[in-house]
Amino acid sequence: MIPDDTFGAAGDLPPPKGPQAPHLIPTVRFGHLINNPDLYTAAATLPSPSPVGRRPHYPPVVYLIFLCSISVFGSARSTASHFQHEDWWEPVRSAIRTHLGDEAADTLKPTGPTRSNWNHYFRRHLKPAHDKIRDISSDLWIEQALAHGMLSETDRRASRVRPERQQVIHGDATVAKPPSSHCEHKAEDKRTGEIRDHRVDEDAGITVEGGGKLVYGNKFLSTAVRLADTPHSRVILALESVRHKSPEDDPDRETEGMALVQMVKRIATRAPGAKAVTYDAALRGKHRAPLISRGLIVFTPQHDGLTPQSLLRHKDGPCTHDLYVAEARVCERRMTVQGKTHYTPLPVEELEYRKGKSSTRFYHRISIDCPVKKHTLHIRCDETDEDRQSDPKTKKQRFNRTEHLRQVPPNTPAGRRLKGFRQDSESIHSRFDQSYPHKRVPAYGARGALLIYIGYAWLNNSITRALNAIFS
Repeated sequence: MIPDDTFGAAGDLPPPKGPQAPHLIPTVRFGHLINNPDLYTAAATLPSPSPVGRRPHYPPVVYLIFLCSISVFGSARSTASHFQHEDWWEPVRSAIRTHLGDEAADTLKPTGPTRSNWNHYFRRHLKPAHDKIRDISSDLWIEQALAHGMLSETDRRASRVRPERQQVIHGDATVAKPPSSHCEHKAEDKRTGEIRDHRVDEDAGITVEGGGKLVYGNKFLSTAVRLADTPHSRVILALESVRHKSPEDDPDRETEGMALVQMVKRIATRAPGAKAVTYDAALRGKHRAPLISRGLIVFTPQHDGLTPQSLLRHKDGPCTHDLYVAEARVCERRMTVQGKTHYTPLPVEELEYRKGKSSTRFYHRISIDCPVKKHTLHIRCDETDEDRQSDPKTKKQRFNRTEHLRQVPPNTPAGRRLKGFRQDSESIHSRFDQSYPHKRVPAYGARGALLIYIGYAWLNNSITRALNAIFS
């Protein structure tokens, strides 16, 4: 039985649900997008076309707006059709006039880019610069989150066990379906014998998701943050394309766990008010350890099949207590009258935080009640130097502490609260999929699909900025 302690009591009520977000029609969403001043800051970093040869049809900012608008209209074909109509193109010209001046607006054509214009710029200029676009966009999104009061220090006293909603980074990975599900360039029609040519996404592969479900597509990682009880307040902080094939087939991309570690470190450097990260079971102990050393609470569900691990034998006078790690927390091993082993969870009085020069330490202050006296111990729940040493017998790490012992155990009220925060990432991916016909991202290749996702993030964050405006 889980004891009542600093992580909550069995009788604690779950937090109430927040208000439902109102629906926004495409015209409103598009208006928020084109009037986001950060979008024009990002456009200024796009590569300019070569001065040699024919002048470009449109400046880079138009194509960045086009990219983001695909998530409003569902496809590049639909976006190009809308931009041929003055009801949609004139607001774009007006927004460019507001943010870039009359000269930039007056040089624009009476209608927007055609699909041919878009395909050329997307292939020749945006795809090669996808990493630069990704990084400058992330920097601006983090600044936006800080301006909204997210990921920043507050005057309120908040427990590290229960950080404020806007101080928690939530993340998840998703597999986005490409425009075509074909895996072979040529296929034979079994009925007629005809050989047909098919376009194949060379980067797509099969990934095993939760529950053993096989999904074909490109895998992407996202992190975000939001305000508590505030609809349309989510800010997507960073996006990345992650490995879902073997390192031999996909050598240029990191695995999901390592990519998240690098992403969160980058965010935390720019937003020191971040207190916690919540993710799914793809994050293992080796991934949690470097984030914990940065002073973050890292919450994930516990993996099945982990066996209890011996921690220490506590001796104090006549008292001896065998302590183990089981179910993500410190337990005392006891033997029943039938000779069976039982692990009794020990109450944690406090999750202590001690900041050092190079890293941060976390301790569980636990208490052991025995007939002789009450014992109080401080148990490290971050990786120690001794843990990293190799066992001479097995040649493996002596103790993978961050895999077995959690700062906030999952099966507690505080753990369930943090788990609920992560579910917001599922909403991000669901809305992303629903933005396109048949839930297929309208671009081939990992780079192209990542750019479409970046455009979706710009749309989402522009809505957040407009509806929670605190900018001068």
